[in-house]
Amino acid sequence: MTDRDCRMNPRLNRRQLLCRAALLLGGGCVCHLACGATSKSTCCDTPTLEPASLTVGEKQLTIDLARAPSLDAPDCAARIKLEDRALDILVVRTGDKEFKALEGRCTHAGRPLSYVVTRRLLQCNNFGHSLFDLQGAVVKGPAEKPLKSHAVGQQDGRLHITL
Repeated sequence: MTDRDCRMNPRLNRRQLLCRAALLLGGGCVCHLACGATSKSTCCDTPTLEPASLTVGEKQLTIDLARAPSLDAPDCAARIKLEDRALDILVVRTGDKEFKALEGRCTHAGRPLSYVVTRRLLQCNNFGHSLFDLQGAVVKGPAEKPLKSHAVGQQDGRLHITL
């Protein structure tokens, strides 16, 4: 259906309505409307890491896990976004003591990524949904380049992420 067809026919079927809704949202993901605000990752939203849990160094980020309930169990994720340092990192707890830290923006168009718990993948929030595995490899395009991964160490209840 073309834009002209939409203007010419004032009665819309379900498909046309969804098409228009997606266009109104700027090509963003419509499923975000259904998810609403939550403290756990959804298909279109990964919560921001609790600021009190984060210490920022020049070449390292440190997360106090006791102060980071967004990372309290396997398959939880949190976003670290530091505007002044142009950092956007997703931290995913993949196991009891296993964590991954990857760039939080899609390599295709720079849109935010979210951790999708049910698929154990990172998904672009843009229309088209590029998908990345937890090593940063592209699973589904349009993205072609992998995500940058950051080394993660753990000691005394703290995560150390190398920048």
